[in-house]
Amino acid sequence: MKCLLQLVFGLFIAAFFTSIFGNDGVLCKDLKWSYPTNLSQLLQNIYKERSFVSILLIIPCTMVEVSWDLQTVFKWQIPKIVMTPGQEFELRKVFNKEIIAVVVMPSNFDKVLFDTCAQTLNNTRQTRIVVATDDLKTSQTQFEKQLLQASQSYKMTRVILAYLHSNGGELSSYLKLQPYPNYQWSNPTNNGFFYPEYWRNLHHKKVVVYAEQSIPGVFLFKDSKGNIQCSGHLGKLIALFVHHYNGTMQPYHTPKVDKSTFYTNIKELMEQQLIDLPMIVDSGVNNGVDEKWHLRSDCIEVTQIKLMVPCPSPRSILEIYPLLLNLDFIGSLIIGTVVFSFTHSLFDWIFGEMVVQPWSFLLDDKGLPGLLGHAFVARVSPRLSLKILYLLMAFAGLNTNMRFGAKMKTLFTTPPYHRHLENFEELNRSPVTILVPETVFEELPYPIEKLMLTQDNAFFQEMRQSLNTSYGYFTSLSAWQTFKQTQRGISHKVFCIYDNLTIRSPKLMSFRLQRNSVYKEPLDALIHRVHDAGLMQAWYSQTFADMLRQKEIKFKYSTDIVEASALKVGDLKWLWIILAMGWLFDTLVFFVEIAIDRYVGTLV
Repeated sequence: MKCLLQLVFGLFIAAFFTSIFGNDGVLCKDLKWSYPTNLSQLLQNIYKERSFVSILLIIPCTMVEVSWDLQTVFKWQIPKIVMTPGQEFELRKVFNKEIIAVVVMPSNFDKVLFDTCAQTLNNTRQTRIVVATDDLKTSQTQFEKQLLQASQSYKMTRVILAYLHSNGGELSSYLKLQPYPNYQWSNPTNNGFFYPEYWRNLHHKKVVVYAEQSIPGVFLFKDSKGNIQCSGHLGKLIALFVHHYNGTMQPYHTPKVDKSTFYTNIKELMEQQLIDLPMIVDSGVNNGVDEKWHLRSDCIEVTQIKLMVPCPSPRSILEIYPLLLNLDFIGSLIIGTVVFSFTHSLFDWIFGEMVVQPWSFLLDDKGLPGLLGHAFVARVSPRLSLKILYLLMAFAGLNTNMRFGAKMKTLFTTPPYHRHLENFEELNRSPVTILVPETVFEELPYPIEKLMLTQDNAFFQEMRQSLNTSYGYFTSLSAWQTFKQTQRGISHKVFCIYDNLTIRSPKLMSFRLQRNSVYKEPLDALIHRVHDAGLMQAWYSQTFADMLRQKEIKFKYSTDIVEASALKVGDLKWLWIILAMGWLFDTLVFFVEIAIDRYVGTLV
């Protein structure tokens, strides 16, 4: 925690000094500044500041309109792309993004020509741009205003307006675009930076954010003063972004703590440019189609969507008896009884010490009691073989009695659990119903028969957060970490996830952004720094602590300790069944013996 505070304090100090100086002192070199004399020298100075690999040259339809000498630019040994109005293609799909665009407008502002530049630089509008124009025009202010409005409309932040003499093309003066807090032109200074990274200081520009309530990504709560606070790793990431880059956070709507929103589909809001940054992550897959990466930030987390189902419960006492009296145990009793009865009766028949009945070879009064470890009346005999047989019967009975007793005590004191759900087929055969919000439901890769859709996001989050076992739920791996940590404080696990119950394979989750968003570059830079510093794990822990303080997490199962209880009549069901079967068998044998005795008497 101490290291975390030091890191956050360091970020705040960096933001403070950035807000003072308003430029980048890391990526740009402190070059000895000299005023360029022409367009070619201007481009060379820009190249020294930060190199580029190609030049996009956008000129009017005919070079007759251009009175400047551009031969030095064309002779420069750097690949060039020359375009005229109306020619459009997405440059970033083909060429490296480290380019510079030079737009030649010798006379008035050419909207079509500048639109060609904007469409060519689609999804990389923050590319360095130089607009060259004639310094003799009478409406310089109007030209600057039109270029400023067009740059703001196309979300361009790195633009230099260069005024060239009509004779020879010498550089008369140039202006730099200052995009924050409002778009305006600024005169060059002696620090040598042509394109300062303005995004490092937003100058309190309003950043419209969408405050989601998908716990644990975003957790909204009221503090002791009644003010709404935002926790969660996604909420803290957006808050750190706005604070670190000296912006002002403006919620899209008034935040509420009613948990009424959950992974809201904000695609239309982003396309209408009503939201700058959302507090929601998605995989960029829309209706099964993977959207372009440039509409999203860099990866924030890699996660899976799994089913969170109730863990297997312990078996009841009624279910323990079949485990004790299984076929293996009963079969061993029958075989052992027959073996000992046959051997004992065989000894009696060979030595002629007792009259042997035929059925004694299958069951006598010493085989079964001896195998069960019970007492029986042993006949006094000088035969050593009979004594060895009694010794073997004693050891067999001792082994059977101890093993059965140990197994019975173990099953009754620590009952085994039912088998967990292995796959979706077993899920469909089980009584578990899956509760899913409509906002996140998509066509499933596997059919789930017991599926309940709900429009009440608050109900879903309340049921899942309280670990209500009436339903199973969808969960991401990041959300599962919170539930997993919650279950550490209870007497037994309530919910489990399994690899075979995966709804979505691993996906790269990131923020959805506007097209050509001016915040993509700074947000990506901050995301990498946050991951490198380990802030995500710290925010997970802090969110869990906030939820505990707000009593959003209750360890209501911690006192549910199973106490000893008296056996009920229903618990002894199998004993009654065995006793009834014994009586029935005894009665059947009784009548069989009577019938046999009468039949033998009639023969005599």
